[in-house]
Amino acid sequence: MKFICMDALNTSFQNDEFNVVLDKGTLDALMPDDTKETNDTMDKYFSDHKRVLKLGAHKQVKIQSDPVMFGDFNQYSMKNDLEIMLRDIDEANVTVEVITRTVEYNDIVICKITQSKLQSRYFRANEDKYMDEEPEKKIIFIVHGLSAMGFTRVPCLNEKKSFMKLLKYYTAHLDKFDIFLIPMANPDGIGDETLENWNKNKSPQSACLGVALDRNFDVSWNASNSNSCNQQYPGPSPFSELESRAIGDVLHYYSHKIIAYIHVHGGTYDPNIFKGDAVLYPKGFTEVATEDDKYIDIKGEIDEAIRNAGFKVMSVSMETLYNWYGKVHGSSVDFASTIYGVPYAMEFVMQPYEDNKRAEHSDEKISDNVLTEIWKRVIDVVFTNIYKNTHTNDV
Repeated sequence: MKFICMDALNTSFQNDEFNVVLDKGTLDALMPDDTKETNDTMDKYFSDHKRVLKLGAHKQVKIQSDPVMFGDFNQYSMKNDLEIMLRDIDEANVTVEVITRTVEYNDIVICKITQSKLQSRYFRANEDKYMDEEPEKKIIFIVHGLSAMGFTRVPCLNEKKSFMKLLKYYTAHLDKFDIFLIPMANPDGIGDETLENWNKNKSPQSACLGVALDRNFDVSWNASNSNSCNQQYPGPSPFSELESRAIGDVLHYYSHKIIAYIHVHGGTYDPNIFKGDAVLYPKGFTEVATEDDKYIDIKGEIDEAIRNAGFKVMSVSMETLYNWYGKVHGSSVDFASTIYGVPYAMEFVMQPYEDNKRAEHSDEKISDNVLTEIWKRVIDVVFTNIYKNTHTNDV
């Protein structure tokens, strides 16, 4: 064992040198308060950890307090935080894996969540026979925040406590599906608070940094937007970016099991710009909507569920990508649907709300009330509808 003295914020170790980083007390010493200066110091500290760790390696932080369950996500400690946060999900097996690392050494983490106990019911094997063993479940693959726009203004995407509430709405359906979740697909773009109205990652390009990740997928990809300073710049080629390739790899490897792909992101940069909450479905590259009867059925059920909500003034739009954005190319939803034939592919577009405002006749913040009254209902409707339409022979 060697004892070496150096600056913990700027070590002289080589990139990708270690498999494990152990911390005992340093984090406590560096984090006496929650000021901007302290947060900047913590960013440097975790950034150096990421730099010296090998891809997929572990960072074990030992501290006296337990701030992991509170505050916003930190892209530098995402894997460690998630391992702690998700270990107590009821009746679930959780695996947290790093699937790639970005140009700024941030991990893209996937959480694979399955039910830990078999259900106490029988499943129909054919017309007149039953079996005790539960069939292999299909996967709902959920990706948060390929688009950086508005991510930090939607608490259930960015704040740990609210995120856990959203996660419970997903995992309430573990009896029907396995859940694969990428909680932050664009940590470089989301994590840089100095950039206003930013929607891209931070990869080096010809004139300006960044590629719009949800326009970088290899489906009807459009090379006509060659201005790298545009926030919708699709990149120099399809799948030019590590983040989009990682999601494409998951779709490729598990395509036989993925029943639904859902990209969840903020709808606007600012709460003062109101577009509303929406569920979007293919296609974005053409105005011709085909095979959308199943989505029309979901729309009817969502409308009915929202009519019963306590949040009476709100509604949820359900449109094609084309009708919502105009013509768009290279989206992950269209890639999942068109290239891999994923039966259900959608975007959940979450409107940011002012955090200091309270819901009518409630002590809850509006964002909390929206999560409970709108998005819980949407998730329940969508997941239940998918299961109902793909398991018609179950009893």
